[in-house]
Amino acid sequence: MKIKKIVSSASFYIAVLASSVIITSCSCKITDEQLGKIADLRRQEKSINTEITNVQNERAKLNKELQARKAEADDCNEKRNTVRLRLSQWPNVWPDYTVEP
Repeated sequence: MKIKKIVSSASFYIAVLASSVIITSCSCKITDEQLGKIADLRRQEKSINTEITNVQNERAKLNKELQARKAEADDCNEKRNTVRLRLSQWPNVWPDYTVEP
């Protein structure tokens, strides 16, 4: 009985020791190639972020220009409607004006 107990406890400790050695020996270390790849990816990220910022700024400018053009078009349409209204009332465009003979 004692031998079985000693063998089982010894095998348990050996298994714990072996697993701890295996776990600690598998620590990952970054290679120079991986560091270079990370640096390259960071440069690409910065480049893409600046492109995104530039495109967003250009989009904002185009939206402002579009709003200005829409305002101009609305103003022109309003003037055109006024002229059409006056033409439909021709020759009494100004009803309070009377022609003196």
